[in-house]
This record gives sequence, C-alpha cells and structure tokens, in this order.
Amino acid sequence: MTFLELGISMRRIARMLGVTLRTVQKVKRRYEETGNHLRRPGNGRPRNRDLNAVEVQEQLLQTRRDYISDSTVRRKLAEANLKPRRPNQRPNSRKSIG
Repeated sequence: MTFLELGISMRRIARMLGVTLRTVQKVKRRYEETGNHLRRPGNGRPRNRDLNAVEVQEQLLQTRRDYISDSTVRRKLAEANLKPRRPNQRPNSRKSIG
C-alpha cells in the first residue's frame, strides 16, 4: 500500500522522503499515466559520449582510484572497436577549403 493510499498528504510524503513536493507530484502523475513509478527510457538529456582519452582517464581515476595511462585507454577503446572523436571543422575554415 502506498503513502497516498493511506491518506498521507503529498507534502508530508515529501518531508518523510527528503524530496521536494514537485518530485512527489511528478512520480504520482507518472504512476497514473503509465502504471509505473520509474522514469521512462530516453527521458532527459542524453549522455555526452564524446569523451577523449584523457577525459576517460580522469573519470576512471575518480571512480576507481586507480591510474590508467591515456595510451591504455586509447588501446582498450580501439580493441572494443570504438573510434576516437574527431574534432569538428568549420565548413568555411581555410583548412577545410584547402
């Protein structure tokens, strides 16, 4: 049985769970629309999948507390058939014109 079914107000539920009233309202609306409280897949801003080797190395160091060289990151990405990010070229730059 949910808190709302027990007659507890949304404001009180928010205080009990340590979230905002707006969060409780959104979850309630989502449940009424879909029958599920979980976020719909694909909602929100997509992840930035364009990290370079040094950025991947820094993130691994933060999460794993283990040093991995940027050359190792590049090699492992290549082994997984993941292509490196190519820098954007402006269409009218001198380099792209030739």
